[in-house]
Amino acid sequence: MKELFGIIGNPIAHSLSPLIQNESYELHEINAHFQAFHVEHEDLESAIKGMKAIGIKGFMVTVPFKAEVIPFLDEVDPIAEKKKAVNVVQLIDGKYVGFNFDGEGCLKALLEDMNRQSLQNENILILGAGGAAQSIYYTLSHFDDVHIDLANRTIEKAEALKELGGNHRHTSVISLEEAEIKQNEYDIIIQTTSIGMWPDIDQSAINITNLKKGAFVSDIIYNPAETKILKQAREIGANTQNGIKMLAFQNALSIEKWTGQKVNYQKMIDSLTKALR
Repeated sequence: MKELFGIIGNPIAHSLSPLIQNESYELHEINAHFQAFHVEHEDLESAIKGMKAIGIKGFMVTVPFKAEVIPFLDEVDPIAEKKKAVNVVQLIDGKYVGFNFDGEGCLKALLEDMNRQSLQNENILILGAGGAAQSIYYTLSHFDDVHIDLANRTIEKAEALKELGGNHRHTSVISLEEAEIKQNEYDIIIQTTSIGMWPDIDQSAINITNLKKGAFVSDIIYNPAETKILKQAREIGANTQNGIKMLAFQNALSIEKWTGQKVNYQKMIDSLTKALR
């Protein structure tokens, strides 16, 4: 009998995790199946209980449940607890345990595409303060010599996010309006919200009109492959990156976590790129 794995979110129909997960199972002869589950907010607790009842051995968590899922898990990894968000859950000794690899996935993708080994002396703007932003900021705030601005529609949420960085000296909280005005001061801009995700592809957290020379703009959204903010950035000469590499890394890591088997990360990237053409 195949082991069952999945992903929960709302919306979830756009997710390409089932494609690359099930391809990887077949390629590496893993006897498993991966399924996407659309969950309503009010049904989150019962959905998780139901998943455990039918024997789902692990699942990924996407928007908007990365923080909301925590009270309904049996345990949370200490790092995920600090990040206040979970994106991978594993059934261990009958308990659902939450982990978070968003920050590591984002950093790995950034460094690969920037051809860098580390971050140093960058001015970074993070747009958003949700579950993904929490993990990404937590990871990037460990670089002592970068300055990070946190911009969000709700300033209070950005202030709360800043606390995750501990005593990080170089973090400021600003409004989205201020971020748009200051956009030419940043070396790296990371868009972490769901704004611009399919089907609302004409929306953007900020309008990109005037970037610093050599700026790098990353959007963790992968569907569409080029969001409005990335299109604007590309058209004025910036280097851009969508969420494909981050997604592939997270899926590869989740399979390794659940099954103990490493899978072909590059094959996942190739499949995602083909699917989004």
